[in-house]
Amino acid sequence: MADQATVRPDGPAAARRGAVPIAAGGTATGHGQEPQPGPGDVVSSVAGFGENLLTLAELQSRLAALELQQNLKVARITGPVILAGVLLAVVSLPLVLVGIAELLVSELGMKRGYALLSVAVAALAIAGVCIAIAGSRLRRSAAGFPLSREEFARNLNWVRTVVLHSGRSTRRR
Repeated sequence: MADQATVRPDGPAAARRGAVPIAAGGTATGHGQEPQPGPGDVVSSVAGFGENLLTLAELQSRLAALELQQNLKVARITGPVILAGVLLAVVSLPLVLVGIAELLVSELGMKRGYALLSVAVAALAIAGVCIAIAGSRLRRSAAGFPLSREEFARNLNWVRTVVLHSGRSTRRR
């Protein structure tokens, strides 16, 4: 793969496609004028750019597949354990909340409706705190596709650079 920091029209990719390299004096002809690109040059440039885009897409998909395999390997053991814990907690939660509300009714003499509402509000507050903590930890974790995201950003920058500088003369005026 070519260096993404620079775009050289006379690099190895251009030579492979049979393009005419730019001479040392900045022109390919002895008349002092820049050569006009022919239809064949445009077609080979577009074909080469399309080939590079397909190669980038293939490499990007391979990297994403590797990261997906790594993520699945990590989640293979912890996933079922977490699922079992969540299932048990969800099933037992209504019983615990009703039990707390009944204790408030019998021990503190609260009315049943107020006891149920106060337990529900407290449970929602605790759930909100748990979700906030888990969300902040998840954002900071290495799970996901950090390498694919970074490489995709680099590839997009490379494509922007190539498109921006395509068709421009390499000779300074």
